[in-house]
Amino acid sequence: MSSSSVHHRGWVDLPMELLEQILQRLSLMDNLMNCRATCRSWRKVADAIFSSQLPLLLSLTSSGYVCYNSSQWFESNIGIGVLSAPWSNHDSSLLIESWPSRSSRYNYLRVHSVQGWLMFNNFHYVSDKTFCEISFFNPFSRARFTLPKLFLFLRHPIYRQFRVVFNSAPPGSDEFVVVLLCVFRDKDNGKTKQKLAFFKFKQGSWIELESVVEMNEIFYDIAVDGDDKLYGLSYTRNTSVVFVLNLKDHHHERLVMLNTIEDVNFDGVLYGMGIPTYRTQQLAMDTSTGELLLVDRLEETWSPFRTEGFSVYKLERSGPRWCEVFDIGDRFLFWDDRKVSFVSAKGRLRVPEKFKGGNCIFFSNEHCDPDKGVFFLADRTITLFPINRSAYRSFEDMWFTPAP
Repeated sequence: MSSSSVHHRGWVDLPMELLEQILQRLSLMDNLMNCRATCRSWRKVADAIFSSQLPLLLSLTSSGYVCYNSSQWFESNIGIGVLSAPWSNHDSSLLIESWPSRSSRYNYLRVHSVQGWLMFNNFHYVSDKTFCEISFFNPFSRARFTLPKLFLFLRHPIYRQFRVVFNSAPPGSDEFVVVLLCVFRDKDNGKTKQKLAFFKFKQGSWIELESVVEMNEIFYDIAVDGDDKLYGLSYTRNTSVVFVLNLKDHHHERLVMLNTIEDVNFDGVLYGMGIPTYRTQQLAMDTSTGELLLVDRLEETWSPFRTEGFSVYKLERSGPRWCEVFDIGDRFLFWDDRKVSFVSAKGRLRVPEKFKGGNCIFFSNEHCDPDKGVFFLADRTITLFPINRSAYRSFEDMWFTPAP
């Protein structure tokens, strides 16, 4: 037997524990991805490392330019998806997928990240009717599935905001729940309306919450807890109101807060691109503790849209009221323009020492460039991430945790 074959067999037969220690020492993510493509055993080890590190930043970019007309943004060329680890001392990026451009200015494509999957929301305007189609794709396992289309409304209204939230169950499982909120203005009468519906895989169809629509209260944001509880945030006459809805019997509880977070501007969601995405306040649900937080992104007065810091508030049912939180313990918050998610600081690999204690907020604000970094709650300081000058211009950024 040749020495080269003996050498090759030795690498293949390495114990998984030893191989994991070796791959953990790779400084560049590109190298880890190359190792993942070697064989099944190496892929298993690499996937375990990806799953136990901090979320990565997924940037959807265009290989050409991004065009704008009076009602929509749309890409002229096919774009690319780039993963990066901006919190790492050795940041790198790699091509993971090609993204098709929008077929017309009436079909709006929006991408979300959920537990290692990418969710594509596409609005279809057909025969004077608007439908929503949601599909899921796992860029690591290559698995995919699509939900049934949901009829939204007649004609093509003016959108105020669009939100999609999920519970913590694995996408595609029987326990997985998707909740959709669409707020729009009727062109005929100028009234603001909303569509609120949820999808449970056990049931296999969309269910509209008509009782919520009849309340005549417009939701600013929503969050889902488990498979049967939905929180909705509304503002009525400058008063903060939290609705707690039961998805099984559709009963709801209305909590009028004794205090309201200042500087809430519902009209701020009217910002740009036909379907607006700009917002400074978002709900965050910690499914491990049942805590509902309101995360407020503060902006600099001298530089529009640039992040100055964050304030975090916890819902206290006794009162009820919002109580400001100055320490979130050994947890991270990851904020982008689509959602805020919790990540435990325990057991995380490949994390710089300064982040290991948790109690900080990683943020990516796609409306101001560069505005990506980490906010430390303890001393209320910000460290901006380095700018990757070699990357294409990004038009959508979101935090992404691989789940092979």
